[in-house]
Amino acid sequence: MKYIHPDYYDNFKCIADACPKTCCAGWQIEIDDNSLNKYSSMKIDTVDYHEQAFFHDNKKRCLNLDENGLCKLITAHGPDILCHTCATFPRHIEEFENVREYSLSISCPEVARMILSTVEPISFNRSEDATLDEEDYNPEEQSIYRLLSVLRDNFIDIAQDRTRTLDDRMGQILAIAKAFQDEIDFVLLGDGEIEDIDLEAVLHVAYKPLDLTPEVRHTLFDAMKDWEYTGDEFVDIINFSEETIYNTTSRKSVDICDMTTSMSSHLSSKNINLDIIMEQILVYFIYAYFCGSAYDEYYFGQAQLSVATCVHIQDLMLAHYINTGSIDLADIIRFTYLYARELEHSIPNILATEAYMDEHPLV
Repeated sequence: MKYIHPDYYDNFKCIADACPKTCCAGWQIEIDDNSLNKYSSMKIDTVDYHEQAFFHDNKKRCLNLDENGLCKLITAHGPDILCHTCATFPRHIEEFENVREYSLSISCPEVARMILSTVEPISFNRSEDATLDEEDYNPEEQSIYRLLSVLRDNFIDIAQDRTRTLDDRMGQILAIAKAFQDEIDFVLLGDGEIEDIDLEAVLHVAYKPLDLTPEVRHTLFDAMKDWEYTGDEFVDIINFSEETIYNTTSRKSVDICDMTTSMSSHLSSKNINLDIIMEQILVYFIYAYFCGSAYDEYYFGQAQLSVATCVHIQDLMLAHYINTGSIDLADIIRFTYLYARELEHSIPNILATEAYMDEHPLV
């Protein structure tokens, strides 16, 4: 078995009641069968046994949370009482044949802090042992995964090339992803074999820097308006950001390019590099999700989604900066984990964004 995880993975430790946005509120916490049976035998009354989930209060907080933000189940019974979801979050494992890819969800405030506080390029640790998979996998999907893993390694190398502008890096990543989507569709729809795919040609496809005009950014921003939301906090941020940046009928138009440059300079005065922040977000989403497209065949869509996250989060940052005249790392961390909470854990939101961007491609 091969194992992959980002270099910060083993450094994570839950900050419990010090967390500014508990993972025990805002969404349904599903309970695995083994834990459900255990809770039933213990007569735990905070469980909706029909829905296989914990009950929420009227603020969408798990009923196991006490007034200090700590889990009453852990307090009473110890950490072994937790169901699989609660015991593992924000850890995530993506499974492929004889490969396990580990990641930490950036929707967790502490994970967002760890990633966005890092200045050096993120590296990935790899190990291997003699364990073999006992599950059966679709051979074609696993062959595609192996191609995607090569592409992903190249994408991460491109994303971390700090001699180039971020738009240049994003443009090349998207051009390669689109070329791969076109190539694999052409080969497989023509009854060809995966081995017929010319990966070298895909990797060397011509590209242009991503041209994020105000019109393109506004169109991309609208993708978030089709989402379902966990609560009013993010809805308020979306509405405020759109009004501040894009709805300019009643006031002077915002020059997005100039204001982004101003925000970047402001961050630099605080020893924060905007391009590095965006790079870390881009690398996170590429690593965590791109290879998973082996299971849904939407390779270009996952690459576009990774780029879209950077543009979306930067827009939330920009609106805050325009309004307050200031922004710091704590603000960036907050916008990132709030955004990720709406996107990462909602399949409808992911699918809606991919479908929207299929109609409004970036390249």
